[in-house]
Amino acid sequence: MNAEKKPIIKVSKDGPFIVKDLKTLRNSKGVFIELNSSMALCRCGDSKNKPFCDGTHLHNDFSRKKEGSKFPDKIESFGGKEIIIHDNRAVCSHIGHCILKLPGVFRKGEKPWIDPDAADPEEIAKVIRTCPSGALSYTFKGLLHKDYPHEPEIFMVKNGPYHVIGGIELEDKDGSKPETTDHYALCRCGRSKNKPFCDGTHIETEFKDRIN
Repeated sequence: MNAEKKPIIKVSKDGPFIVKDLKTLRNSKGVFIELNSSMALCRCGDSKNKPFCDGTHLHNDFSRKKEGSKFPDKIESFGGKEIIIHDNRAVCSHIGHCILKLPGVFRKGEKPWIDPDAADPEEIAKVIRTCPSGALSYTFKGLLHKDYPHEPEIFMVKNGPYHVIGGIELEDKDGSKPETTDHYALCRCGRSKNKPFCDGTHIETEFKDRIN
C-alpha cells in the first residue's frame, strides 16, 4: 500500500503558489474548497478567481523579489525568570493575537517590546502557540517550543495571508525558508516586502479578498 503523499507548496518564479497533494483548504469564511491534486493559488493579489490564479500576474508587473524587510531576518530572544520568548519580526504577519491577548507582555510601540515576566509563563506559552507566522516561539524549562501538532491545511485570513499549518514543505528556489514548517504565513496580497512570506503589508494597502 502506497504511503499518502505529503503536501508541498512550490513558489513559482513571479507567479502563483503551486500546491500539490493538499487535502484541506478553507477560505476566510471557513468554507472548505474543493481541491485537485495540483493547483495554483494566487499570490499577486489581483486574480478575479481567488484563491486560484487566473494569470493576472502576467499583466500586472508582479515580482517575487524581496524589497528588504523593515526588520532584520533574525531571531531576538527576551529572557525572563522562567520563560524565554524568541521573536523574528521579519516573518511576522501582524495578525496581532499576542498584542490583543497579552498587551502587558507584548507591548506595541515600546522598547523592549516584549516583557517575559509580565504574565504567567504558561499563559504566555498558550498565546505564543496561537502565533500563525512562526515569528514567536519560546523556551520553557530548558526546552524550545516552536512546533505544535496540526493536520496539514491551508486557510485564508479575511483580507490577509494564507496560513499554512501541519508541516507542509515550502520549496522556493530563492532559498526562502519559514521559521518552522509547522506554521507560517504566505503573502496573498502581492505587496509584501519579504515574499513569499506575509509581512503585514496587506493592512497598509487595504487588500480585499473579495469573497462573497
